[in-house]
Amino acid sequence: MMHISLLATPESGASLLGAMELLSTVGVAWDSMIDRQEPCPVYRPQIVAESRTPITCFNHWTVHPDAAVDDVRQTDVIFIPSLWVDPDETFTERHRALREWIVSRYRDGALVCAACTGVMLLAGTGLLDGEVATTHWAYVDSLRASHPDIELQPDKVLVASGNDGRLITSGSHATWYDLLLYIISRTAGRDAAAHTARFFLLQWHSDGQSPYMAFHEPLAHSDAAVRQAQEWLRDNYSQPNPVSEIGAQSGLAPRSFNRRFKQATGMTPLSYIQQLRVERAKALLESSDLAVDAISWKTGYEDVAFFNRLFKRITGLTPGAYRRMFSIPSVD
Repeated sequence: MMHISLLATPESGASLLGAMELLSTVGVAWDSMIDRQEPCPVYRPQIVAESRTPITCFNHWTVHPDAAVDDVRQTDVIFIPSLWVDPDETFTERHRALREWIVSRYRDGALVCAACTGVMLLAGTGLLDGEVATTHWAYVDSLRASHPDIELQPDKVLVASGNDGRLITSGSHATWYDLLLYIISRTAGRDAAAHTARFFLLQWHSDGQSPYMAFHEPLAHSDAAVRQAQEWLRDNYSQPNPVSEIGAQSGLAPRSFNRRFKQATGMTPLSYIQQLRVERAKALLESSDLAVDAISWKTGYEDVAFFNRLFKRITGLTPGAYRRMFSIPSVD
């Protein structure tokens, strides 16, 4: 039976307990309820913390650790759940004993898996330096700033890197399911993973994180001309020739304005406008019954075919597929 250490800290989210429940069913739920066979548990999951002292986690629920890190000298898999932390927080000072234990167990051959914002704790160990990883898309910029040696791929749901692919990271919160299914497939076989997915009605996030990402206007700069252009675009993004309009309003030469705009926002004016328009189109697809043609026109694109191609390039989905994924269904 494989030993899995589920790490608990005061920042831990509900995926800690969800992982305990899901892993405990492997070899049990499908086997006993569907195949009518004698259950044979595959894993022995334990909640491990810096000490055995009960931990008050996010939203004031209490976790009673099964073991302290000093008690666990060998483990097959380490699972770091999603953590409730602000994007600008780091783990370079907190949880030193936990971070050192993670490094030691990794060197002993354990798989180390971090879900969502749990990647921030893993980053604090230094194990991801020079490696490829993913995390929650809203935390990418801050993680890049605090750990520039990590190559982040925010569009990916799962990334395996490190020695023998033993550093495994996943994207936004619900992708902890994907992470656990991957662990089950890798350690217990594809049939076990498939049975778990079918029993719990779990689906792989095969489209990546791109469809879920929101465009946030980059406003952390001091260029007044660019800020004025951004404010105008917020209400006038669908106007014809917006690039020419904001350039003319700035009073700058086109090349100078384009250079300053990219320096301030990290994007060309055209790319910025496309992101803004697609974000508005996403909102309309989620909350209205407007036809795709009408949404294309409302967001500034008379050429509907071009709009469809642009939307898919940015989100990874066609407008119709995006609507099916994100519109809230009515329940009769």
